[in-house]
Amino acid sequence: MQPITGAITPKRKLASVRTPLTSVVLFVAAFASHRGDAAAQAAPRADSAKVAVIRQILDVTHAADQMVGAIETSVPAQRASNPRIPAVFWDRFLVQARARRSEFIDSLVPLYSRTFELAELKALLQFYQGPLGHRLVEAQPNLTRESLQLGQRWGARIGADVGQQLAAEGVQIQP
Repeated sequence: MQPITGAITPKRKLASVRTPLTSVVLFVAAFASHRGDAAAQAAPRADSAKVAVIRQILDVTHAADQMVGAIETSVPAQRASNPRIPAVFWDRFLVQARARRSEFIDSLVPLYSRTFELAELKALLQFYQGPLGHRLVEAQPNLTRESLQLGQRWGARIGADVGQQLAAEGVQIQP
């Protein structure tokens, strides 16, 4: 039987096997924002009126709260999948994420500025200040939390299926 390209064979170890540190780096990279990175991506500087509307949107949508909530929801799974990383890391990570929320908001301003025109931003703000926008903001934390949980279960099912397929093909996966 020919090995599948990129498959793990007994004679070949997968170079991309995640170590606990790699998982942490990927987790942090996915959720942490870097002021310099976002600022570097923003070619033209947004005018002050646009920035003000963007900051209002981010405030009314509780963008920082949403991100911290998503991180808080994800950390238990990260703890479980990375048992060699001490609990104190995750505890301090959460403390830092909560304390450094303004960095996340600052990183979103250039993104929104690149993505939306001022008129669109004003329409978004009007939406979020209305009853349906308030309802969406109210529901969003639960939607995000449950979506993450559903995504984790979905990913676990896919992983189990792929693992079974590879096992049936004689491919050994080392934990």
